[in-house]
Amino acid sequence: MSEISNTAYRYALAFYALFAVFFWYLFRSLGLFIAQHYVPQNASGFSVANPNFSLWNNTIASVLTLVAVIFLFASRRLKDYVVDVGDELTRVSWADLKETQRATLIVIVLVAVSSVFMFLSDFIFVKFIQFIMSQAA
Repeated sequence: MSEISNTAYRYALAFYALFAVFFWYLFRSLGLFIAQHYVPQNASGFSVANPNFSLWNNTIASVLTLVAVIFLFASRRLKDYVVDVGDELTRVSWADLKETQRATLIVIVLVAVSSVFMFLSDFIFVKFIQFIMSQAA
């Protein structure tokens, strides 16, 4: 078994952090949705009209996110998988800046050319159909 680098663990930590941000946003949005659509809109309790709603909603989302991340950390298979993915990412040969700029320029030019082609094809097709329709009437 090969030695796993520290970079692989950094990638795994970044993955877990991204997961935590996603879960927090999901739980926060879900709390807001439930409060807007399923809770009576008075100033008491878990309603949007309550001045402390944002604090309560963010706190609940944070606690639920903490629970979700703890469950993710508890899964040994998931931890091994994430670290292995991070280890593979350390072996990827990433393109340098020049190569990336060149490839991006090629994509932009091809998208522009194909857009012009599609526009002209659509324009000609519409004019042709209009001509046929005017002759039929």
